[in-house]
Amino acid sequence: MLCEKCHQREAMVKFTQVIGDEKKTLNLCKSCADKEGLNNPLVDISKVFGKILIDILSEHLSSKAAGTVTKKDRELVCDGCGLSWADFMTSGRLGCPQCYESFLGKMKVLLRRLHGCNQHIGKQLQTTRGEQVESVDALRQKLRKAVEREEYEAAAALRDRIKERERRK
Repeated sequence: MLCEKCHQREAMVKFTQVIGDEKKTLNLCKSCADKEGLNNPLVDISKVFGKILIDILSEHLSSKAAGTVTKKDRELVCDGCGLSWADFMTSGRLGCPQCYESFLGKMKVLLRRLHGCNQHIGKQLQTTRGEQVESVDALRQKLRKAVEREEYEAAAALRDRIKERERRK
């Protein structure tokens, strides 16, 4: 597949951006990805997503549900860096790792509104053919049940799958 930006080189980076219900995917070559700052997974997130987060927070502030910043919001301050909740809502950036603990209650509400959930559930691993990969713990549980039901052939196959997974780690 060719790069969707320069249309000259082979695409090597797939960038997916989800905003609300809209999902955009870009397939870029290494050169175009470097120009966009998408080459390093450890890149400063604020460079890539900073504007998006600020736009979302601005929308949140202007929405009727958010109301106005109250005196209580101004008084809520991080013990680590002194950032107030009102300042965070204006800038869209936290000041230090302790801000997460200081603003825990309000962050949960905000994350639930932005992401639909405030708890990371994760994804199931999939093989290249799209099959879901069971965890070793799930396989061990199936092994115990197979032994209880005296299904020794199935138990042996499960034992072999567990050994193979542990060997690959």
